[in-house]
Amino acid sequence: MTSTSDTVNSPRAGSDTAPLRAKWGWIVALGVIYLIAGFIALGSVAMATVVSVLIVGVMMIIAGVAEVISAFQIKSWGKFLFWALLGVLYIIAAVRAGGSSRSPR
Repeated sequence: MTSTSDTVNSPRAGSDTAPLRAKWGWIVALGVIYLIAGFIALGSVAMATVVSVLIVGVMMIIAGVAEVISAFQIKSWGKFLFWALLGVLYIIAAVRAGGSSRSPR
């Protein structure tokens, strides 16, 4: 079993974190941006909810399109139909979630 001190002292641990250490400024800047966005979201919880639903909806559309595209790379019909159906359901759910986040007409 590996202890925490073994992991920190291993020579490989330094090489794994080298790309992160090279870009530490960008990581800190992203953290500051997230912190500011969090404080803004606390000011308007309703708007933060709407924005987060829209962001999840866009991510679901992207995932649905990717699943439909990857379905065409599958050789058997059963798996093809399964992946294509899942992709279409992702897209329908995303459109439904985006539509429900708007104010009622």
